[in-house]
Amino acid sequence: MECDPWSVLPKVWLSIGLPGLEAESTYRGISLDKMPTIPIELGDDLLWLQTYGNCHPGNGLDRTDEFVKPLPPAAAIDLATRLRISLPSSFMQFMTSPELQSRIRSCTDCYFDPGQRIVGTVGAIPGHLLHFLSDSQSCAHWYLHVLTDGRSAVLESPDLYCYEIENSDWMENPACRLERIDLSNVEFYYCSKSFAEFLFRFWIENEIWFAVHVDEAKRPLSALEKAYLGR
Repeated sequence: MECDPWSVLPKVWLSIGLPGLEAESTYRGISLDKMPTIPIELGDDLLWLQTYGNCHPGNGLDRTDEFVKPLPPAAAIDLATRLRISLPSSFMQFMTSPELQSRIRSCTDCYFDPGQRIVGTVGAIPGHLLHFLSDSQSCAHWYLHVLTDGRSAVLESPDLYCYEIENSDWMENPACRLERIDLSNVEFYYCSKSFAEFLFRFWIENEIWFAVHVDEAKRPLSALEKAYLGR
């Protein structure tokens, strides 16, 4: 059996609060073993997003904000290429496609941000950490973690890593200034075994939230959304 170095991390999904799920308030953690089963097959080609996801130009994760000016998402690919880090094709495809990004909305105004550097990880979980998504209030941050053998998973932390050390004096956690960290000694959560799975949960949960609270006077849930909620 293949070793799972991420097993030392808590397995938690950060919920935005959906009806029927254990955590119905924003950013309450749900144990992964209590999360709904994904009702469709997910491929690294992201065809499911093109099939089920609608474009929301300017309102999806392709949007720009006059106050938040992160680097373009594709900069994450450039950072990894310089260090010869192999990235999953779903991540590369999504981070370089504004059209796909426009199909993902965020009810908490999350935005894509590749950060300025890649942080090395040592100890029980050796590899590389890439920042790719932040909450608008900087209370949650998501990372692609790539092991030295090429396997990858999505992790979450309340702390912001992957920015230039000289520009990080405002960071409260001293570990955020380090070039290398031990993930088992700082606050990180394992939230998805693949980028595609993370993207699906993030997409469908936000679409359900918009359907329940905003869209077209609370539009009916789709068959896929009902299946996800077990209805």
